[in-house]
Amino acid sequence: MPIYLNEKDVAEFLDMPTAIQALRDAFAARARNEGNVIPRTRWEFGERRLNVMGGGLATQRRFAVKSYGSSAFHVLLYSEQDGLLAIVEANVLGQIRTGAASAVASEKMARPGASKVALIGTGRQARTQALALSSAGLLKEIAVYGRKRDKLEAFCAKLSPELNAPVTAARSAEEAVADADIVTAATNSATPVVMASWLKAGVHVNGIGANAANRREIDSEIVLKASLIVTDDIPQAKIEAAELIDLTKSGKFDWGRVRPLHEIVTGSVTRDPGALTLFKSLGVGLEDVAVASIIYDRAVASGHFKPL
Repeated sequence: MPIYLNEKDVAEFLDMPTAIQALRDAFAARARNEGNVIPRTRWEFGERRLNVMGGGLATQRRFAVKSYGSSAFHVLLYSEQDGLLAIVEANVLGQIRTGAASAVASEKMARPGASKVALIGTGRQARTQALALSSAGLLKEIAVYGRKRDKLEAFCAKLSPELNAPVTAARSAEEAVADADIVTAATNSATPVVMASWLKAGVHVNGIGANAANRREIDSEIVLKASLIVTDDIPQAKIEAAELIDLTKSGKFDWGRVRPLHEIVTGSVTRDPGALTLFKSLGVGLEDVAVASIIYDRAVASGHFKPL
């Protein structure tokens, strides 16, 4: 029988440095045509919706399906030879791998010496964004902004000892990003929360929260001004990346400007230190199979779970 791994197991068996390396390896495999992505689809069931996505890694001969609805997230991990290996609760998994993806992009796209981070949002994805950038050596100090002051201050108080770095609760999003080298938006906002006019020269922006066509975290001017735009999967971006979709429909943007993450992971990036760069993160099944495999292998190695 397959094993069942809950959120506590995921937290035990998946650490951020390992997740970052797993995603580097997974996107490198995709660049060699040894990994694939099945874009997310959203199935309507009356007032409910089930989101389904997938991915595979030929290097491991494994593939996965992720499904989630309301607050329940699960990854089904399969092997080509043995079929279903594990059912993995995937809320914590999703937070860690989404943070790791931003780190993988930022280490290639941020200018050398980047260390000042701004984080917009204090929700379920925000903490791991900061932890991932810190793990990748890209964070020495961070300013955070959230709409609810009490929640923001509690978030910063918890985050500071985890990062072992100064954490500032900013009074506005504009104040948070003003001096940042890396700006991460982690919200579900329908309207932009980061504006191009607020950013200093040479900043790198991660837009990670808006993964549906009715959400827009990033000001259109950021897209238009960016010298390099990267996303984890272009076909999925054409369905979900509202900031890019809107500009394409208006004739102001061309998809030829967008590069897939696997292309920059395996290649060099020529970056003007004064240029703006943008990573539009959506979260893809390739990331899920990569980290679910780590969790599964470590769980089996622990001796507490017995596979078929």
